[in-house]
Amino acid sequence: MVIEEEVKQYTRASKPIKSNGSGSFSLKMALPGNKVEEFQEEILRNDLPREVFNLDQVKESWQKFLDRLKIEHNIPSYNALMTTNLEVIENEIIFEFSSHSSEQEFEVYRDRIRNSLRTQLKNHYFTIQIKLSEKEAENHILSKKDKFQKLSDKNPLLLKLKEEFGLDLYE
Repeated sequence: MVIEEEVKQYTRASKPIKSNGSGSFSLKMALPGNKVEEFQEEILRNDLPREVFNLDQVKESWQKFLDRLKIEHNIPSYNALMTTNLEVIENEIIFEFSSHSSEQEFEVYRDRIRNSLRTQLKNHYFTIQIKLSEKEAENHILSKKDKFQKLSDKNPLLLKLKEEFGLDLYE
């Protein structure tokens, strides 16, 4: 009984196959069909949801995201992002921040925010634009005089009370 062996000739590569930078070898990356797979992935993107959305839906989705941050005990992030103003112009969502720190906090969560909005709005074809508001942040610390002035604007009888009792509230 004679067993015939088929002799195959193998050629050795003259230089190593380039990797994708991850340090591990992948046959998928070495094959010439890799470019075709990327192209097919782009074709599949046309099948993703593309529903029309409005500002109220965006605000509702944004609030859900902020609530999740609060549940996860990310209170500093929640506080930085809760003052964000939102606008919608066609398929563009504009996030307006009052400070650079709020913008930086947004960048930390950008991918998570985008994915959350895509899911809740059922639209994968919107763009996100970031704006810094030009108005100065308002001062939340009020002096005694400022406090009294605000209260007296709301209730003018306080001025009469101050005069009748001769109160000196500013010192």
